[in-house]
Amino acid sequence: MNASQSPSPKSEVQSASAPRLYTWISETGRLIEQVRVVTKGDSSRARGRIVAATDPEHPAFTVEYEAQLGSDTALRRVGLTVTTEEIERTIDLVCDGEGDWLLEDSSGTRSRVGADGVVDVDITYSVFFASVMIRRLGLHAQPGSAEERVLSVDSLTLDVTEDTVTLSSDDEQVHGITATASTSATVDSDGIIVDVPGLSRRV
Repeated sequence: MNASQSPSPKSEVQSASAPRLYTWISETGRLIEQVRVVTKGDSSRARGRIVAATDPEHPAFTVEYEAQLGSDTALRRVGLTVTTEEIERTIDLVCDGEGDWLLEDSSGTRSRVGADGVVDVDITYSVFFASVMIRRLGLHAQPGSAEERVLSVDSLTLDVTEDTVTLSSDDEQVHGITATASTSATVDSDGIIVDVPGLSRRV
């Protein structure tokens, strides 16, 4: 499952608070995602962007996102802005103290989304958010399986629905990594995706 040897305990401590920059590019070369992750204390903040050229499967679009993660590596807030030739839309997803997700759009309207117990957010075309789920469940650390309810966000419209993701891992890969595609991925020792054969790779 791990693409490289695990770092020593000393290097893990030294790099725990160092910013990380990850970049993935699709096999077609028409979609790229880049995210910078900064850890401060027990929490982390990620700021990234997905940029896609026109493709038979989708028009050109850009998604900018900012995410906050708690000490348990679970998402606490996700802000998203999508830009296409026709629209620009922004939403904010916030997990409150009761574990409920609230959605606020650009008009200031707030509504609850998802049922009780939903923890993860899956963004179509995003490798980073799939990695967040893998890390939280610890599937990179040892073989296992899980079935999770998630908030699934369509990158082109930012429409939010509730979906189910079934994940499993063995000594080589993590399988079933998103709500919208059944596939497998190689991850590094931190649980961050390195390669999704036929779809995307980290560069």
